[in-house]
Amino acid sequence: MISQLHMAKSAMFAFQRKLQVITNNIANAQTVGYKRRGVEMESLFPLILEGVLTESDEAIPGNQNSRRRYVEYGQGVRIAEIRKNMEKGSIEITNQPLDMAIDGQGFFQFRQADGSLAYGRAGNFHTDSEGNVVGPNGHFLEPSLRIPNNTTEVIINEEGKVFVQVNNETTPREIGQLLLANFSNPGGLVDVGQNLYRESAASGEARYETPGTDSMGLIRQRALEFSNVNVIEEMMNMVLTQRAFEITVKAIGSGDAMLKSGSDLGK
Repeated sequence: MISQLHMAKSAMFAFQRKLQVITNNIANAQTVGYKRRGVEMESLFPLILEGVLTESDEAIPGNQNSRRRYVEYGQGVRIAEIRKNMEKGSIEITNQPLDMAIDGQGFFQFRQADGSLAYGRAGNFHTDSEGNVVGPNGHFLEPSLRIPNNTTEVIINEEGKVFVQVNNETTPREIGQLLLANFSNPGGLVDVGQNLYRESAASGEARYETPGTDSMGLIRQRALEFSNVNVIEEMMNMVLTQRAFEITVKAIGSGDAMLKSGSDLGK
């Protein structure tokens, strides 16, 4: 009976964490560049029960050969991994000149305050007081890009070349080139908050390419890639997880009642 309580306790913790992940997915359903998280569970190391003596499957008729049969049962459940679903989200037109979406593989690069690089798919850029292009959280785009004063038009083509028209010039001039980063295993990237990731041993080292080359995605100006969360699917997962949580609570209640009954019998 004590084992039953331990199993139910492990399930409560696992389903509670899964509910938190689902809730976070729903909360970020409209977050630019957000990638859905999924919970992978696994059984804890099993215990082995020694079963009864049974006739051997290979026994010759008339012989009384026998073998021992062992039965395994788990000790509970735990979360093995919280996996990121890196599939592309929906791309929607915004008509903002510095909004960019990656149509395909790749990540924007951002220079953090400590000098390290972080990666993300959120392309809702803006400029700071000096004209530097920064991400939604104020991190500098890498390679750096600065929009000149008195710019009247910004043009970014599919290959990531950036052109500007200053003071209504008739001929745009090129001021920079966007580079995208990609990884052999994007799902292995580590979250650093603010919808950004950093590379890890699981993701492999970053590979930098211009958009549209070597399987890199294309840049869509005046558009944003939104979350790949399916709210209906997440709500269904939430209901199923809540039901499993409730069943686990009832299992704990049943185990407690049986322990109490056993204790009363001993009095």
